[in-house]
Amino acid sequence: MHLNITEFPVETLVRIVSDLLESIIQANDVLTKKTALTRFHSRAKPTISIYAYLVRILKFAPFTNEALLSLLVYFDRIAVKHHYAINSFNVHRLLITSVVIASKFTSDVYLPNSRYAKVGGLPLLELNQLELDFLFLCEFKLYVALEDLQEYGNQLVQHAMNRTFIMPMVSPTSDQPSPFMTPTPTKSTATMIEKLPVLFDNSTLHRKCNKTITIQKRFCPSPPYSASDS
Repeated sequence: MHLNITEFPVETLVRIVSDLLESIIQANDVLTKKTALTRFHSRAKPTISIYAYLVRILKFAPFTNEALLSLLVYFDRIAVKHHYAINSFNVHRLLITSVVIASKFTSDVYLPNSRYAKVGGLPLLELNQLELDFLFLCEFKLYVALEDLQEYGNQLVQHAMNRTFIMPMVSPTSDQPSPFMTPTPTKSTATMIEKLPVLFDNSTLHRKCNKTITIQKRFCPSPPYSASDS
């Protein structure tokens, strides 16, 4: 299966990526009972689902398919190089942070961190720190070859077909915000952003656990993995 990165509806790709992440997190929550805690970890599992969170980000801070695929590559890299497991406690902070970084790297036009912080439900200072932490996890290597993006995209389509997704192959309507343009918020949109609630407990965990779990499987080339795959 071949994914047309430039024309595939972002909304549909968000749905597929969300399903993939949910599958991987279900496995990681079982496999990584004890793992090193970082600034990305919340004290409790956020109540908002991954899909709802990504839809919220897409609505108020639009991103492209390139950015969405790039963040999966980044997750893969930090999992392989640093044995960093994505789970229910850190996935939301990792998502908003990687959307910020991937959007800045893949597009000449992007939103300020203050907007991303409000949309992501985090204080601005915390998001700034998370951005820096994520860059160090990636070792500031943010470039992703087009061939790799295409491979990840094709794997996502295959994942969707295996999960019997209904994927409407339609183009976004004209009244939807273009992910290639800086959105100019209308009065109503700006008001909605101001009223967005803070989603997370601002007190992150910094203590260290004694054991770090090594995750053997890569993030996307064979999605999703489970405990039986190790």
